[in-house]
Amino acid sequence: MRNRKLWILAVLSGLFAWQAMAISLCEYSQPITSVTTTSLQVSFRYLDDEFQDDRGNVLSLTLAGSFLRYYDSADFGYGVNVNGSVSNANGTWNLAGAGSVDFRFYAPGMDVFAFGRVNSQWVGLAPTVAVVLGAGYGRLRDVTPLAKAVRISDKLLAEKFLTKALPDSTLMAIAQEIGKRAEYATLDELVVKVVELIEASGVAAGALGADAVLYIRQIITAVGDTRLCGFSVSGGVGYKILDPAGAQDFVLFGAAEYAMPWSVDSQLRVRVDGTSVPNFTSYTVQGVATLIYKLTPTTTLNASFTAVRTLPTDGTPVDSQSLDATLSLTLFEGWAVNVTLGMRNATGFEEPRLELTVSAGITF
Repeated sequence: MRNRKLWILAVLSGLFAWQAMAISLCEYSQPITSVTTTSLQVSFRYLDDEFQDDRGNVLSLTLAGSFLRYYDSADFGYGVNVNGSVSNANGTWNLAGAGSVDFRFYAPGMDVFAFGRVNSQWVGLAPTVAVVLGAGYGRLRDVTPLAKAVRISDKLLAEKFLTKALPDSTLMAIAQEIGKRAEYATLDELVVKVVELIEASGVAAGALGADAVLYIRQIITAVGDTRLCGFSVSGGVGYKILDPAGAQDFVLFGAAEYAMPWSVDSQLRVRVDGTSVPNFTSYTVQGVATLIYKLTPTTTLNASFTAVRTLPTDGTPVDSQSLDATLSLTLFEGWAVNVTLGMRNATGFEEPRLELTVSAGITF
């Protein structure tokens, strides 16, 4: 057990080695940040056991999903965050999830804001709902346009369309145009503007042809590569308007969020939030961390960690932790290996449950 802990600590310590970049993504800012992400997973499991009475048979179907909408402007912002799952195992239905909706109003020219928020958690058809008012400081900014500009530079350099990487001033100019994509009547107009900026940079190997234009278009339109930068902290007081236990009471709320992209291929995002009754005899605290980290040009780590502690009224604290991590390695062209680690631990477990899966494949 001790060796396993030391090994995990060594791996986690190595994840945060700095990846140097010519330009920091966090130098970019735009008037409006608008991010929407959606995920959906479906899993099916069937097991026919060795017993004639089918005592160990398993027939299960699980549908899990999440939705995140984050909008931020100079004086107003809002967010919607929902995740949940519904499953049926041998005829028994289970429903669980959590969600929040918040509205932020910023002081003129500042990152100080007042907010209103609705939090909800549910198990089965018994939701807990609280309304919170409070204040906070900070913002998360969408720096994806600059990440796309850097990707364009890297790709064109690799394909010999550039004599060297685009200068920072050109990268920032391209990012500003990509950030204003909604103002362009067509995508072609935006691509033409980006091509003009590249050819005027002084590092183009010549006039950009059809292949280069295609690379630029593909990078601009690519989805799933959102990069965020910044932090925010907030706190407030609210009222629990719905509780399965029948208790309606004032609640305290606090949250902190941090996002950092070390490179165009790396993103760390951490969020911690909690609610509690004023005397702290009942509370819920949750922390979620997600990491996309390109360790080497051929090795990428995707990981997520969630920890939750809940103290029910006049009850015993319940803890749970989960870790899902996938290490993807491209050994050489056409050959790939994925190593996936899953960990689950909760109050009542004698020891954490670990799952390790290694898969390899070749593409001709």
